[in-house]
Amino acid sequence: MKIIDILNKKKFIFSMEIFPPKPEYDISKIYKTIDGLIDLKPDFISVTYGAGGSTRTRTIEIAENIIKKYNVPSLAHLTCIEASKENISKILYEMKSKNIENILALRGDLPDSKKNYFLDFKYASDLIKFIKSNNDWDFCIGVAGYPEKHPEAKSLDEDIEHLKEKIDSGADFIITQLFLDNEYFFRYYEKVRNAGINVPVIPGIMTATKIKNLEKMAEKCNVNIPDKFKKATLNSTPELDICEDTIKYTVGQINHLIKNGVKAIHLYTMNKVEQNKRIYLESKLKELRKNA
Repeated sequence: MKIIDILNKKKFIFSMEIFPPKPEYDISKIYKTIDGLIDLKPDFISVTYGAGGSTRTRTIEIAENIIKKYNVPSLAHLTCIEASKENISKILYEMKSKNIENILALRGDLPDSKKNYFLDFKYASDLIKFIKSNNDWDFCIGVAGYPEKHPEAKSLDEDIEHLKEKIDSGADFIITQLFLDNEYFFRYYEKVRNAGINVPVIPGIMTATKIKNLEKMAEKCNVNIPDKFKKATLNSTPELDICEDTIKYTVGQINHLIKNGVKAIHLYTMNKVEQNKRIYLESKLKELRKNA
């Protein structure tokens, strides 16, 4: 099922993201993660794509099995890094043959070890135009949004101009990068709408069992760490499998978004089962979806 149809049909949706293990690791671990979270009944599950396409085969395999084994729509990431038109065509036909209907089109993170990153596609908008050029593929396409601007953008306004290019190229919805202060999301949402972008915007929320991991991700993505987060996690014990402080903070963040009219939540799970189950069950997500 196409994600845009789910967004148009349901009053509120919940989705989550998992990432494939590297080729040298046991792939069964990711299915244990999904087994542990599937009772949350996500409306779709997003599967990431390694730098330079390093997990492409596993991404497609997992996305296919999410549909076949769990009967849940999947969203397969696809990047521009080292991608030719011929290569992307093969991937798209493979996805179509496996009934994968949804793609998150990304430029992709630049690998540190290689210099020639781009072949036929430099930006996500280029990739979207190519996907849309063939009516036989007929994919639903999502794109990334950056509430605090893309790290390489000069300003948030410039970043939203690029976002509009992606939407005008044919993208159907937006999933945001993580943010730890909801005010950034509300400001971003207003600017997106003022720019004439009317597709659904899904806020992406990330938690962590180790505070340092979340701080590293925030630094990498140019995400501000607010004082209230620092205070909330001041006495955390990050060596535990579950971090009570980040659970509490994330639950509060989600509830505040819901209170202010957000109609969807996308949870970056970091492949952590118990941490994310606690967030779902202790927030208003379960109750809201039951009544939706």
